[in-house]
Amino acid sequence: MVTIPTMRPYKLPLSPASTFYGSWQDSWKPTESDAQGRSGAFMSSVFPYDAKHDIYLCPAGQQLAHKTVLDRGHGVRTHVYKAPKAACASCAYRTQCASKKPKPKWRRSITRIEDSPEASAFKAKMQTEMGKKIYDQRSQIAEFPHAWIKERCGLRQFRCRGQQKAGMEATWACLSYNVIRLFSTRRKLAIATAAAA
Repeated sequence: MVTIPTMRPYKLPLSPASTFYGSWQDSWKPTESDAQGRSGAFMSSVFPYDAKHDIYLCPAGQQLAHKTVLDRGHGVRTHVYKAPKAACASCAYRTQCASKKPKPKWRRSITRIEDSPEASAFKAKMQTEMGKKIYDQRSQIAEFPHAWIKERCGLRQFRCRGQQKAGMEATWACLSYNVIRLFSTRRKLAIATAAAA
């Protein structure tokens, strides 16, 4: 009886060439109004932030102080800022700043998302000259295989559940692409050789 030794996965050492370079999709996009219908200077994204004192300033000049931190997991934290309790009750801009039917004790609050250290490092890396130069090669190297796999293999979404099954499905799609490219490269090489002879 032959015993087959257990194969251990081989981890390649990380290098600038093997480090991931890609795009980053922010969780928000600039809009003309927010979910409450506020627009102009009353949108949360427009409130000026004072990093030195860690406060936001509203159009009425009130300071929204830091109140609490919510842990979202994976290193992502949400900082909550609120206006003074009595400030919003008698504010001249209350109808523009609050929701349609605010409660009497309502006061304006703003949240600021703090990225994980890994996300911040990734964003900083993509802003470097080398990061931009490497990412510019994406259209030449990755875009065509992605388009081919989605169109020819129909892999616009996974048909299986679970990381292992989805990984197998992706592997078969990549293998199909590589085989097609291999035959295409051999055919072009044979044509070039015949023409040279």
